[in-house]
Amino acid sequence: MATLEKIRQRKKILAIVIGAALIAFIIEVGIEAIGRSGGNSAAAKVGNEKIDIMKFQRRVEQEAANDQQNSQEIDGAVRQQQVLDEMINEKLLEQEYDKLGIYVSDNEISQLMIGKNPAPAVVQFAQQVGAKSPADLYDFIMNPSKQGVQEAQVAELRNQWLKLKEDVTKQYMFAKLQNLMAGCMQANDLDRAQIAEDEAMTNVVTFAKKDYASIADDKYPVSDEELKAEWQKIKPLFKVDEDVRTIHYIAVNIDPSAEDIAAANKIADAAYIALQKGRGVDSVRLLGTVQIDTAKMVQKDLPAKVRDFFANAEVGTTRRDSTVGNHHVMYKLINKQVSLDSVDLGYVVIQGDAKTQKAVLDQLNAGKTLDDIKKAYPQKADGKPSEWQRIFNMPDTMKAKIANATPGVYFTYMSGDQGATLLKVNDKKAAKTFYTLATITYDAYASTKTSEQLRDKFQDFLNKNKTIKDFEENAAKAGYNAVEMMITPSTAQIGRSMYGQGGIKESRKAIKWAFDNKKGQVSPIFSDNKDVLLAVAIDDIYEDGYLPYNFTQGKEMLTQRVRNSKKGDDLMKQYQGKANDLNGYASLMGVKVDTANVVFASGVPNIEPKVVGRICASKQGALQGPVKGNDAIYVYQIVKQEKSERKPTKEELDNRYAQTRGAQNFANPRNIYQILTKATKVKKRLIDFF
Repeated sequence: MATLEKIRQRKKILAIVIGAALIAFIIEVGIEAIGRSGGNSAAAKVGNEKIDIMKFQRRVEQEAANDQQNSQEIDGAVRQQQVLDEMINEKLLEQEYDKLGIYVSDNEISQLMIGKNPAPAVVQFAQQVGAKSPADLYDFIMNPSKQGVQEAQVAELRNQWLKLKEDVTKQYMFAKLQNLMAGCMQANDLDRAQIAEDEAMTNVVTFAKKDYASIADDKYPVSDEELKAEWQKIKPLFKVDEDVRTIHYIAVNIDPSAEDIAAANKIADAAYIALQKGRGVDSVRLLGTVQIDTAKMVQKDLPAKVRDFFANAEVGTTRRDSTVGNHHVMYKLINKQVSLDSVDLGYVVIQGDAKTQKAVLDQLNAGKTLDDIKKAYPQKADGKPSEWQRIFNMPDTMKAKIANATPGVYFTYMSGDQGATLLKVNDKKAAKTFYTLATITYDAYASTKTSEQLRDKFQDFLNKNKTIKDFEENAAKAGYNAVEMMITPSTAQIGRSMYGQGGIKESRKAIKWAFDNKKGQVSPIFSDNKDVLLAVAIDDIYEDGYLPYNFTQGKEMLTQRVRNSKKGDDLMKQYQGKANDLNGYASLMGVKVDTANVVFASGVPNIEPKVVGRICASKQGALQGPVKGNDAIYVYQIVKQEKSERKPTKEELDNRYAQTRGAQNFANPRNIYQILTKATKVKKRLIDFF
């Protein structure tokens, strides 16, 4: 069945291939024009090597075609950045492979593709297309004439095989690099002894802690000079790999007006009346602006809000859901049918003419097994003796064949000149009631009039606020929200977080504008996203490799560090020597005494790491402190020390080393890419093109 289904899909695949080829041709011509006019055609530079803009764009188009085929909607700029990062990582790896002499031999790749133990991805691919094994699939696509198949029929399958071979080769190369790195990071006797010592002692500690956050900030002002001095101490934290702009942006949603909503309600009302009167949904379809989705499902899969209602409803019944915002939903029960759902089927796919098909069918019903048939017809027969399948969505004629079949007897399910699928019903589950439900939705959108009014108002604001100061200060007065953001040439969307969340689609032009203009300038309106009007203002430009001490987020962090240090110094003076025991210090601090088990190798949630280290170096019984931490003042006392009697095994210590400072920590893909990126100068240049 899998093989016939693949053949049935060939026409779709051919159409996609032709469409992708035309798109690639058009893009290639456009990029060639960019290259001729712009001179430099590099999308990025990795060390001394370039990533060609045309190769990059072809890759983007391939990914875009895959997105479309998989019904994924990904912003073009987001996809471009993802593809460029992938190509940069690939180039970094290629350079590292060359330096280290890592390669995959012809014999190795042959074993990975068609050897005794092929790569899992190759086995999975062979199974998906219905092949007996990767070796059989390779023989089929490379020697189609042996199977009586035309060359053109296997062309697409061969391309997929070659792409898979390329991917498997890359994976195996990367695995070699990982193994090499892991081999260089093995624990020695000193490492094991240190890990064992760090984990051996548990210190039971009582402590009192005064958090700096409990003290008012206004008593501890921070000067500009103090911020600069603190910045110098931790300057490496402010290093950036790309140029940076800080901006404020205003995004105006193009929402429907009250008038638009009223008009939408009338359309939704008319749609529901038509839905009630009509037998089907064609009368609603004539309105043109509604979306109709029809699906067959069992009761438990019906929308929760209407599940119980439609369970006992007559065919033709309608139901209108409550409107959520400007979103209207209505339903119509098109059909209700009791049908088989899950059936345990045995199937055999046989290649051959009608005579061969009948012979196999007769042999199966005479008691021959699938294995017997495979031996009698090598490379021409495949199947499964038992597999549960859901059949409710099959065409009625096909479903009827299965429903009326005699249990345990093979019959011809589908046949043609070149082969047939033979089925046997092993078992059936009880029939279920299936509901064919039409879901009709309608959304209210802003009219042209509303869109123009919103644009005119926003443009009037920009005309009156042409400086960065006015843009930021007057936004709220005009009913807008000016949002601060830091962007780099690699930022794909305005409003997108560092974790890839949020973001205004199709806002890349606004980012490019910010890198093409000067500090203090205010942009025109960008409206590539039809649902949002966008404008940006450039606060500052940083191009020297380090963010300055006074950029907003950095200044906040530096201010807190300096202020906390001042609070700590002040509290040390207040408490030093003013009590004789822990309870006395706790009383002075206005806090309660707490208890914790402290092990040097493990963190403690409510004690800072630097204080944990000091605790583990202290003696039992002695009162320690006050101790100045980064976020609090501590006084503590070790009341008990428990040394573990169990000694960890060499294997346990080696595993602990691998997790904390060895292979598992550094030889994972993310860290490898970070290490290579830091070791190689990478310059991204997409901002010059997009």
